Amino acid sequence: MHGWIIVGDAATKRVNGKEVIVTAGKSGDIRSVIRAWEDAERHRMLYELGNLGRLVDAALARLQSHRTPGSRGRHALQTDDTR
Repeated sequence: MHGWIIVGDAATKRVNGKEVIVTAGKSGDIRSVIRAWEDAERHRMLYELGNLGRLVDAALARLQSHRTPGSRGRHALQTDDTR
């Protein structure tokens, strides 16, 4: 819970240039709300990194499959191709 500014039942933090504001709501426990937000954010980032990794793996596999002996991989990747 580093970097949060807590005032009453609200907390704020700047993340990636955006201001995040969470409120305790009916529970009244702002610390548990912050932990829940941080857990959800951690899971979201891991999910997005996983998707990026799969995209890179697919691009590298596609590049490798288009190589012919002696071509030295001079084929450019097409970023608009979503196959």
